[in-house]
Amino acid sequence: MPRYSSRANKPGHYSAYPRERPSPRKIWRYTAAAGCLIFILLFIKSSPVPTAQNIHPFGPAAHRPPSNPSNTANPGEPRWYNHWRWLNPFSESITDDENRSVLPPPRERPPIYTFYDQDAEKDEGIKAAQNRLLLIWRRAWWAHGFKPVVLGKAEALNNPLYERFQVRKMEHTLGADMMRWLAWGQMGQGILSNWLVLPMGPYHDHLLSFLRRGEYPKLARYEGLDSGLFSSDKASIEAALKQALDSPNVAKSTSLRDLLSPDTFAVDPKPSAIAFYGSSTLADQYKAVSTALTDSKATGLLLLADLIISHLHLTFLNTFSSGIAILTPHRSHSLLIHYPAITLANALTTCPSSPIPTSCPPDNPSCTLCSSSRPLPLSTPQSLENTSTLFTIGTIPHPYTLASLLSKTASLSIPHIRRNSARDPWLVSTTSKTLGPTLGGPDRLVPFKERVASEASASRSLWLVAEEEGQDQRSALSKKELEWFFGFTLVAYNVSTLSDPMKLKTSTITATLASPALYHSSSSSSSSPSSAQQDSKTSLGDKELEHQRTLLAHSKSVLNLDSSSRIGIGRWKGRRRTSSKDDDMDEERVKMAAEAWHLADTEAWRF
Repeated sequence: MPRYSSRANKPGHYSAYPRERPSPRKIWRYTAAAGCLIFILLFIKSSPVPTAQNIHPFGPAAHRPPSNPSNTANPGEPRWYNHWRWLNPFSESITDDENRSVLPPPRERPPIYTFYDQDAEKDEGIKAAQNRLLLIWRRAWWAHGFKPVVLGKAEALNNPLYERFQVRKMEHTLGADMMRWLAWGQMGQGILSNWLVLPMGPYHDHLLSFLRRGEYPKLARYEGLDSGLFSSDKASIEAALKQALDSPNVAKSTSLRDLLSPDTFAVDPKPSAIAFYGSSTLADQYKAVSTALTDSKATGLLLLADLIISHLHLTFLNTFSSGIAILTPHRSHSLLIHYPAITLANALTTCPSSPIPTSCPPDNPSCTLCSSSRPLPLSTPQSLENTSTLFTIGTIPHPYTLASLLSKTASLSIPHIRRNSARDPWLVSTTSKTLGPTLGGPDRLVPFKERVASEASASRSLWLVAEEEGQDQRSALSKKELEWFFGFTLVAYNVSTLSDPMKLKTSTITATLASPALYHSSSSSSSSPSSAQQDSKTSLGDKELEHQRTLLAHSKSVLNLDSSSRIGIGRWKGRRRTSSKDDDMDEERVKMAAEAWHLADTEAWRF
């Protein structure tokens, strides 16, 4: 019988194969090595993945991957959704999210190209002046619905025809013109513009509307613009370049147009809304600038930039000859929230400074000059007006903000909102003149959205939010955003006074709201300007103004806005008022009740 008959009594593995027990020194070594290995693994796991900024901390930032242009709901980004059903009254029925707004699909901006060789000019002063003119050119075309693109040598070098161009001997002037066409041909069809050609007319001018369609069936130039503006498809550009390069007159010509046969171009009539500040135009109409260019090129270019900006501003004033309407529904209780709009309107009607104050744009020699003694009329209607020559600035308050201002109290309650406030008061008052007083709020939303975002009327109005901050660069009130919207510099606009209503001086606000320019409107009531000013001053005294400022600041703190809950609104930097957690929850419930009771006003505010 075997010695180990029971399974429990069988010898173990270490008993069958005995091993030498490690010494304490080896145990310590093994433990130290294992600890080091664990530490290294944890360090590698917690270390960030190397990026371009980690390797080259002073290099350019890496580009982000492109996002879906029709939809975004990422944290910290505006919540919107592009859809062709944007005219549906309520966005929630499409997005299933009450905080996401449905916007119209963005209008495609056709590219307009210009050529600038940054290595051609060595003088830094001249280059700075040229860059300023390029910025003016970009802003002006962007404001008229185009996508301005500045081309350079890189695009021309990539053109397959560049090798043929390189072996031909030609004048420097023709070479520069040929490089411009090569860069344009590399980009394909589109519009080629000199950076001294700018739109000087209404947004819906016939030629500008045609160019915005992005369809150019033939190579066209325009009478009176010389070689300043062309439009063409890709095949016609390539054919013109080949014809010019094969011409036997390359060595004698100074312009590419001279190398082409007359039937290459389709010559369109002289445009009435596009101006070209060429050397001949400057010598004939603006001799002061032409003389300055002869004496000092840098100084002359800076004067030309000031002249162009003043003409762009003057074109705006001539386009909206009926004046500027500052929409002020419920003005007796909420006039303070329209202070930014009135400040902007005063800046727009301020006559621009110009090196030649009595001059008009080249395309409109019979313009109406700006006069400080007779400024463009400003009006403060309570409802929208359907006039194509009237520019409208509207300020939309959140329903909670408007309810607080109308009730003159910061202590709102749900029963008070339901029992003592009419539904959608802002939208009903805003559209009462065009839609009548009988329609409900939801029925007014579609016409209102059309007025705000449709291509037919979007260029005739600007919409702000009462809780918005002018210092935020993403804000519609920021000076940079406004200059790209209008297409010219707003010298008289001071955004620093719009940052916080609690920091504004009472005298400053009172003087702005009681500005005499507000009562030069032809559509105002029959009362005299002096009586209107007196009414404004008495209806908004210092105590009432201070009370409205307190209510507006409290409303901002309750809303606690950030960019994820409102389109185009910067983060509200203020803190909530010091209170208990239950009070904060009560205010949140009241805010939600105001949004639910005024559904149409809430949709308009989010839109």
